Amino acid sequence: MSLFPWTRAYRAKKFAHQSDFGRRFGWIIERDGIPIGELEYIRWDSNMQFWHEYSVFWHSEADACIEAEPDGWDLQKIILRNKRYPDVAISHFLISAQAKGVVSVRGAFVPIERFEIDQAL
Repeated sequence: MSLFPWTRAYRAKKFAHQSDFGRRFGWIIERDGIPIGELEYIRWDSNMQFWHEYSVFWHSEADACIEAEPDGWDLQKIILRNKRYPDVAISHFLISAQAKGVVSVRGAFVPIERFEIDQAL
């Protein structure tokens, strides 16, 4: 079934692709429901396949030590909450520190169904 340009489903799919499934909006880094930092989208590198690079901004220096230890994100139960769609929270993702203040993230995206709900409103 092809989607016509005037349908909600078409607009949702187009917006999802333009925003790289919500990745371009960025993420709020949360621990125990409290925002401790933010991820700002940098780019997707085709050589890295499914990894997307983000700049990391911590709200306090005490939390900045998490960045250097990828396993620390999982051990501390860090959640990524999408900035545009705050109801989308990702708890299972992979992370790799690239440089100071830059991380690569894999597995964090907004599902297409969420874009469709947004277009229906």
